[in-house]
Amino acid sequence: MKQHHNKNWNKIGFKGEWAQTLKKYLERQQEQVPSGWLRTDAALKAMGFSAKHTGGSCNKLINQMVAAGFLLKKDFRIFDGSGRRISAITHYKISGKE
Repeated sequence: MKQHHNKNWNKIGFKGEWAQTLKKYLERQQEQVPSGWLRTDAALKAMGFSAKHTGGSCNKLINQMVAAGFLLKKDFRIFDGSGRRISAITHYKISGKE
């Protein structure tokens, strides 16, 4: 029976000409996240929540803050955790800040 090897793309990196070509392609596809925009976990941490508090209630709080106009919400197309594909990752920013 074949063993499935779990590859961690972050450790492998972009070695070789073909991998570098993929990296260049992906870099052109992703968007630059302007300063002031934070991912959900970073936004919650900046509000004083620790990792053990993040869960459904915290996500509900963030969504309520967006609905009330206190936060802006936008999806940016960036590298995901695998480093091999582009995903839409939600970011938040305080309303009214440049």
